[in-house]
Amino acid sequence: MRILGHIFYRYLWISFNSVLFYFYRYSPKKHTEGMYRIPEDRPVLFCSNHPNAFMDALVLGSSIRRRTWFLARSDVFRKKRIAKILSFIGIIPIYRLQEGVENLSKNDETFEKCARLLEQDKAILLFSEGLCIQERRLRKLRKGTARIAFSSEEQNNWKLKLTIVPVGINYSETPWKFRKPVFIHFGEPYAVNIYEDLYRKDKPKAMNQFTNELEDKMKSLLVIIEDPQNDFLVAALEEILIPEWASATEVNPRNQKDTFVFSKKIAGFVNDLQRHSPGNAETLRKKVAEYADLVRRNNLRDWLVRKEKISAANLTGDLLVFILGFGISLFGILTNYFPYKIPWLIQKKIVRNIEWSASVNATLAVFLWQFYWLLQSAIFGLIVRDWFLLAGFMLAVPLCGMFAQWYWVRLKKFTGKIRWNRLSKKFQEELVGMRKEIVEQYDIETQ
Repeated sequence: MRILGHIFYRYLWISFNSVLFYFYRYSPKKHTEGMYRIPEDRPVLFCSNHPNAFMDALVLGSSIRRRTWFLARSDVFRKKRIAKILSFIGIIPIYRLQEGVENLSKNDETFEKCARLLEQDKAILLFSEGLCIQERRLRKLRKGTARIAFSSEEQNNWKLKLTIVPVGINYSETPWKFRKPVFIHFGEPYAVNIYEDLYRKDKPKAMNQFTNELEDKMKSLLVIIEDPQNDFLVAALEEILIPEWASATEVNPRNQKDTFVFSKKIAGFVNDLQRHSPGNAETLRKKVAEYADLVRRNNLRDWLVRKEKISAANLTGDLLVFILGFGISLFGILTNYFPYKIPWLIQKKIVRNIEWSASVNATLAVFLWQFYWLLQSAIFGLIVRDWFLLAGFMLAVPLCGMFAQWYWVRLKKFTGKIRWNRLSKKFQEELVGMRKEIVEQYDIETQ
């Protein structure tokens, strides 16, 4: 049973790696930092923030090469069949106050199970905030992480060599949307036994110190926006400033390792401005909101304003691409549209909390796409009865699907260019001027 569980886990690991690569423009090699720090020869607790429901576990589980067990809130284990499946793939229930005071004692069993896994040099992922809220902040950490870490070491006379790896998951301002970026930052690992002397003298003090220091380490791995009223401001400044910086420093604006650094600078600037000069922060918010509203009302994007001039040659090149690629795009749409659209429609109908939108959408897409792909391939194989043609078809479906998505994005950008060119010269200059004012105010405030 254990072997079957491991095989099924690896199947899920490969499946979600493939889909998340596309859902979030994500790949572990390009959009993670610090994976080389993860120890392979000792027990590990991965301690992460939790902004995006089950998607956080999917993204982290797909990134970490080690077989990893997960702690999840106990209410998802209410149905016996679901509980068996979750246990089968390595998910352990954790009982919170929200699930009832009478259930909290069951955590003793959970902590004992974690200790046994860690004694076998396994890795466990837990979300130390203890709740899921979609925001670019870190909530106060709960004591559960400290309890698991210290009780496991205590049971093994502090010779377990348990290692903590703090993790920061950084989504964009809209993590529920398709093709938005994500960046995962693995912090510097550290041993739990550094708290041994303090724990033997004063257990509560050791647990508090451990929790506070872990919180500080996790904050350093995240883009933190202290005041919720500045969420939109930071997101808008990221869209405006990151391409400017990328151009000036000759880095790829889609390289999340670099844009993370820029995003931290922007968030830090806004946090400082709000603390020390709230009047200037309000002025900047109004300027950015006015500019963003004009861009939105004219169905434009900031990159069009930044570009300023779009030549006829550029538009002609786009048209040529559309003509040549139409057939491939049409095939990609016909063979991939249903497993793309149906999960989106289902999550729109059943999801009430936005934190669950991406999780439901991506999970359904993983299994529905595989089923649809195999079904189409079986039908095609029965028709042509040729192994080479069948192999070509099975390869063409995902490749043409990715091409169709790229084609559609380029088509939307093309229509954006047309809309921009149709605007009056005066209005174009007004938008360009507003954008330059925002960039200049940022430069002045940071000097």
